[in-house]
Amino acid sequence: MPHSKSGWKAATVGLFLLAFAASAALLGTAEPRGKLSPARSGKATPAASVAQQAGDYAGGDACFACHDIEAAFKKNPHYKSWSDTAKPWSERGCETCHGAGQGHIDGGGDVEKIFNFKKVSAQKISDTCLDCHLKQEERSNFLASEHGLNSVACTECHSVHAPKVEQALLKGRTPALCYDCHGEVRAEFNKPYHHKVNEGMMSCADCHNQHGGFNLRQTRDTTGTDMVCFKCHADKQGPFVFEHAPVKLEGCTLCHQPHGSVNPRQLKRAQMNNLCMECHTNTARINLPGVPSFHSQTNARYTNCLTCHVNIHGSNLSPVFFE
Repeated sequence: MPHSKSGWKAATVGLFLLAFAASAALLGTAEPRGKLSPARSGKATPAASVAQQAGDYAGGDACFACHDIEAAFKKNPHYKSWSDTAKPWSERGCETCHGAGQGHIDGGGDVEKIFNFKKVSAQKISDTCLDCHLKQEERSNFLASEHGLNSVACTECHSVHAPKVEQALLKGRTPALCYDCHGEVRAEFNKPYHHKVNEGMMSCADCHNQHGGFNLRQTRDTTGTDMVCFKCHADKQGPFVFEHAPVKLEGCTLCHQPHGSVNPRQLKRAQMNNLCMECHTNTARINLPGVPSFHSQTNARYTNCLTCHVNIHGSNLSPVFFE
């Protein structure tokens, strides 16, 4: 009985050792927990990634085999990235914007297998362009701009392959390009007294940031509402010893129409005194204390306020803006 029991124990120990050896062999070849091999995980190895990219991205030269745009595209600013061979085709050439093109080629030019700017929404067009251009300060606020919020796509104004104006790849010349949407502004610039935009001496973009900005009406202000005006009208900026309060508090547009007017100096009123009396109402009533009798507006001699108050934007000498 003891002999048979010891034999049973020896057999049990042997089986245990055999199982342990088999487990050790399996652990030596097993994959780490939580990580699968490339084949089982579906993730490609670096070599497979290169092969996959080569299969998806045909390369820009393949596009020119069918699309006769090579000569024109080489004049394009976007062509600069073409020579950077350190980048994959997904970051240079045609496929940067249109996506991987091998499926499009294999499908015999199937337009459903390429990103076609003519068949997608304005939001998708802008998102594609902003992948690169959102990094530029000039365009950093485009999505919150009036154009962005109103679904004006980049291709409404720009043409990558067939621009009419090579600078900025515009589809037309300004201001006519702006007038396509802003017809009311065209009418203002056609008034007798206007900023010289139609004459080509100025551009809409001199005052407005068409890609956004952070100010009312997308003006190129930096501080204050009138800094864009002072770029040209620096003599009106000051600071002055005696400031004319409306200039500082309400700005140029309180008295002037910025695009154009039927009145000289682009004023909002035909007669200067009518404009002044919108604030200085007491000058029309000569019986009030402190109002000189010669301010009587019944006498045409005194209806031109600027005859005396010549420095109306501010003065360093007179609190009533005399010369």
